[in-house]
Amino acid sequence: MRLLLPNPMFLSRFFKWIIIVLLAHCLFVGHVRAHSLFIQSGRFQVDPGKSSPLFFCYGHHFPVDDAIQREKLAYVRVIAPDQSSTDVTLRNERSLHSYLIKYEEPGTYVLTAETVPGYFAMYLDKKGRQRHSLKPLSAFADDAEEVRSSMRSSQWTKAYVFSEKPSEPAPGPLGLPLELVPAANLAELKEGDSLTFQVYAHKKPYSGEGVWDATYMGFSTEPEDMYIPQTKSVDGGFTVPVDHAGRWFVRFFTKNPAPAAAAGEYLTEKQTTSFVFEVRNARKQPKSDSR
Repeated sequence: MRLLLPNPMFLSRFFKWIIIVLLAHCLFVGHVRAHSLFIQSGRFQVDPGKSSPLFFCYGHHFPVDDAIQREKLAYVRVIAPDQSSTDVTLRNERSLHSYLIKYEEPGTYVLTAETVPGYFAMYLDKKGRQRHSLKPLSAFADDAEEVRSSMRSSQWTKAYVFSEKPSEPAPGPLGLPLELVPAANLAELKEGDSLTFQVYAHKKPYSGEGVWDATYMGFSTEPEDMYIPQTKSVDGGFTVPVDHAGRWFVRFFTKNPAPAAAAGEYLTEKQTTSFVFEVRNARKQPKSDSR
């Protein structure tokens, strides 16, 4: 029996197109699953006068994933119960950016951070080749025949730490462009409760559409395998069923057309805000008798 082999020229073109498709897929997946930022504390309840490290989850695996470049962080800030604010001096390095925070007075401290906005674009150049760029439109417009996507992404993250007892009243919105504010006293949350969040934009309740998801530490070892998958919110509020004790990661994002003043720099604006909290459980094993 005679075996018919494909033309070598055909194989060359075929594999060339396979490579192009795979590269495009990788770029698209990287675009959709951009790194998210979550701020954390080593402990979420700390005695007055004691310290606990602040650190981040940056990426897709919880509770810790990739390191962060210093240039990616606009600021890291600690807001005390008396509303005084202190910016953390950041090291010029790529790391988890862990810093020891001392909790001097009773009440609720707010840990918060903001990223420097990032860009991602996909376009065809004037030779018909697919390209991607981490720069605004103005940086590659002269080389582009067709812009397929162009997005600017900004992120804000928060967490509460209680020193002895939570503040009364609980902290309200800080005035971030986008932030999550829990409606319940986090220190009293128990497994099986529900926690409602309101989204705020510049201290005003946000009532537009957005997408939220949530997970807890230990739910899955796989990236972006969330306990509650992406769910649409149409009024800026949503409720998380706290079915398990442990550390929880909540995220909300919006995507909107770029404002007219920025149309020459990007086409879509994505804003993401996240919140980390902990639901404590009763001790599962009695303390051993040292006598």
